Amino acid sequence: MMVMLALAAASASPQCGSVPISQMVDSYAALIRAQDSAAIAHLFRDDGIIDNPGAAPIRGESAIRAFLSGFKGAVVNSETMAVANVQAGAGDWRVTGRFHQTGVTPEGKNYDVTGSFDSAWACDGSGWRLKRMATGK
Repeated sequence: MMVMLALAAASASPQCGSVPISQMVDSYAALIRAQDSAAIAHLFRDDGIIDNPGAAPIRGESAIRAFLSGFKGAVVNSETMAVANVQAGAGDWRVTGRFHQTGVTPEGKNYDVTGSFDSAWACDGSGWRLKRMATGK
């Protein structure tokens, strides 16, 4: 019986309040589909970072909002994020997995991108907040 409880606890998604971290990853993907730059940026802590390959990190809610607003005119047709691993860190939770996004660029070109994501989430008084979201191949 103790082994089953330990296994169940190990596989359970950590929660902040009553919200499981897996639900926040789903919410993040939904905000990307909706292209809600302000809401995505608000998920990040004041010192939060978007870290994309080959680019300087974007730090802080206002810089992240400005960066995401630069994608106006693009259309996201689909965005899925599949969580592969959730691991406790020092005051946060590391969530890794794969994403798949399709859409149309502002220039009218279709795109289909698949890659990995590596994120760090912290639970504070306002709920889950992103410390870092990085994407790669």
